[in-house]
Amino acid sequence: MTEPLAYLNGALIPFSDAKLAVTDLGIVYGASVTEMIRTFAHRPFMLDEHLDRLYSALDYVCIESPVAKSELQQICERLIDQNAALLPTEQDLGLTVFITAGQNLPYLGLAELETCQTPTVCVHTFPLAFELWDQKYAVGQHLVRSEVQQLNAKIFDPQVKSRSRIHLYRADKLIRKKEPQASALLFDESGFAAETTIGNFYIVKDNMIVSPRPEHILGGISQQMVIRLAKQLGLRYAEADISANAILEADEALTSSTGYCLMPVTRFGETPISEGVPGPVFMQLLVAWSEAVGVDIAQQAVQIGDARRKTLS
Repeated sequence: MTEPLAYLNGALIPFSDAKLAVTDLGIVYGASVTEMIRTFAHRPFMLDEHLDRLYSALDYVCIESPVAKSELQQICERLIDQNAALLPTEQDLGLTVFITAGQNLPYLGLAELETCQTPTVCVHTFPLAFELWDQKYAVGQHLVRSEVQQLNAKIFDPQVKSRSRIHLYRADKLIRKKEPQASALLFDESGFAAETTIGNFYIVKDNMIVSPRPEHILGGISQQMVIRLAKQLGLRYAEADISANAILEADEALTSSTGYCLMPVTRFGETPISEGVPGPVFMQLLVAWSEAVGVDIAQQAVQIGDARRKTLS
């Protein structure tokens, strides 16, 4: 096998053949829920937790999966086993699962039926793009308050991970018109920090890690790991409203996400955080995370990121 495989609606097929019809409701309405999982040493990390969140989201959006969770887990593990064999030992995979509401039948001439009874199920993998974030472990990231507001739970629950994420796309695009290297930090309707476009946000003050209230954010799987490691390290953890001023006065700020795991924030708007360098709590958490998964997370990213830049130069 020289090409990765993908799973689409009951079949394992070459990745290049995994395509959606333009009539799929995932395209027509963005009616799709999704999860992205990563591997460490070619083994999936917190796969069960990701799939639990996926099926919870399916219940919320009223899509009934034709595949049971146990079967989908087996599909994910099989794809990882087969596709990881195509990678160097030091590289790792991202694995994406998404389930759409199926076909938009009126586009197919079946206007008398409002919904399709067969959702689309797709699973595919890709090599993690470490070069997108490898240097930020050492220098941190720049966040800017976005004019795009966090989802209002009265309209759509922000705790549901859906493909309908155009507001997040717009948030980063608007920020990068002025600050090309920055990322957006969204605030909720009350003016408190919520999350970035790809991850959870935290501040650190007096060795306490504080995250936004859970009802205003997508509860991250990586966030679960942060909570676990904080307890292990004897660090306090709390959920509270975080104002812009609280960020400016914080000892540190962090984000977490599946791909990069944990990243320091060293600048918010025009103000340095943690004197513009990664802080000690970030370093403690990252070391503990690396020990837990048996991979030096930052070193792996730097090694592969550097190698890719040399290949492209």
